[in-house]
Amino acid sequence: MNPYSNEAMNLIPKIKKVGGEEATKAYVAGQTAAQYDSRAVTEHDEKVIIPLVIALISILLLTYLRSLTATLYLVLSVLISYASAIGLGWLILHHGFGVTAISGLIPLYAFVFIVALGEDYNIFMISSIWKNTKKWPLRKAVQEGVHQTGGVITSAGVILAATFLVLTTLPINLLVQFGLITAIGILLDTFLVRPLLVPAVTTLFGRWAFWPGKKYKTVSKD
Repeated sequence: MNPYSNEAMNLIPKIKKVGGEEATKAYVAGQTAAQYDSRAVTEHDEKVIIPLVIALISILLLTYLRSLTATLYLVLSVLISYASAIGLGWLILHHGFGVTAISGLIPLYAFVFIVALGEDYNIFMISSIWKNTKKWPLRKAVQEGVHQTGGVITSAGVILAATFLVLTTLPINLLVQFGLITAIGILLDTFLVRPLLVPAVTTLFGRWAFWPGKKYKTVSKD
């Protein structure tokens, strides 16, 4: 079978087990075994780093916004961007570039960049909305917040996505995958999540978007 396939890597533990029955200790070498070890380390890192990043960002958002509701839907919004970027990126890589599998390192690398950048844009916009609620009803505050931050965030998102897309021109498969998926995640966040999804959810929640904080509780009267 293909020595670089998941099926081949899944045989490594079985080979070690069979070899161990015949000797005190068995070692398996070669590219497949090395990839198996790399995959095991990456899977372990994903189980540790992804929850840790989400927890840290959640704590920072909760501390800054004083709103559990806003913290939850802002974190979920960037997770949606990440999952969509992985799925769309795979379709483009598989059908457009003929890639048979995404490198095991890509999901973790892309997660850190997409989530961090996405929350950065969200915080910038939601901060403007929060300030605007001091002088306008929530719906008006959301409209003005999106208007005030839209140009800056959109420009930054386009420039950053274009920078990552440059990586797709390099003859290195890992960088092509990383650049494309990260650029897709940034573009999704720039043109869908930040200007449409987050403002819509904030408006639908109304005053509950500030719960349990009391700072803006009496301001928004839709």
